[in-house]
Amino acid sequence: MKKQPLWITIPVTTAVLLALAGCGGPDSNAASPENNSSPTTTVGEQTETGSGGADFSNENETGTKENANTTDNEDTSGSKANDNQDATGQSGMNDMIKQVRNQLKMKDAALPTSFSLDKGTSLGAAILSNTADAFKVNFYATTQSVAINDQSLTASDSKIPVLASYEVKTYKDPDQPEIFPETDLKDIPADMAVDLGHGIKGMSEGAAGSQYLTWQEGRWTLEIRSVSEDEMNNPGIAKKMVEYLESHTLPVPKDKGYIKVEYPSGGKSVHVTISWQDGNKIHQLKTDQVPLEALGMAVSVK
Repeated sequence: MKKQPLWITIPVTTAVLLALAGCGGPDSNAASPENNSSPTTTVGEQTETGSGGADFSNENETGTKENANTTDNEDTSGSKANDNQDATGQSGMNDMIKQVRNQLKMKDAALPTSFSLDKGTSLGAAILSNTADAFKVNFYATTQSVAINDQSLTASDSKIPVLASYEVKTYKDPDQPEIFPETDLKDIPADMAVDLGHGIKGMSEGAAGSQYLTWQEGRWTLEIRSVSEDEMNNPGIAKKMVEYLESHTLPVPKDKGYIKVEYPSGGKSVHVTISWQDGNKIHQLKTDQVPLEALGMAVSVK
């Protein structure tokens, strides 16, 4: 008979907690506005379906960000977005970024402030170079919290993969052609034009066994390269990137910004390099995460 009050108390407590959760949900993001910059849609461009690893055959023509193409082998955006918005995880991420910024010698150093981390992982960082004119930081997803430059990250035999590399260098002339190749997209031949949505047209071309799709958004030039025989759906990937950038803002380059997305043979992996000019400095972010996650990192730079 003494246990009866417990059965009465539990539902009441649960109801109170559910009511509080319903009221507090929106506020959990308010404290960290940069979370809105992180990818909140399906980001698994490299699916395991088809030889190209990026099968968007079921994608609608507007390139909207949906989960329809998610496979069993693919991380859905929902789980990563929810994990990334966890208050404790975000607090730890913010603290790590603050510690890195405090150690950098460059005045007003900018850094990515948002990363997609799986549940149970923490953000790690190693500062590889650090002067008043340049720095390079590697970011990692670690199974436990570790200090900056922890040996588990920097040891030559470390097996912890780099989540992203972020580098800023000062140049006398920041117009570096090897980083910002010249691209003429003023008059795209009709047979090479690709409608990417939102009034943006890309140019598709093939050369030396590779397929290229290039387009411009403001001062940014974006390029996707894949191996021809993989028959990657470059337009499908580009449409998702264009759609994402309709609601997320990249840093504004002084003159030029360049995004290079490269799919090696097989299309099961990707290398993304995002570079832009900022006065006499060049920012460069490199990652092997899928394009939308790479864009989310660049969008969060501040």
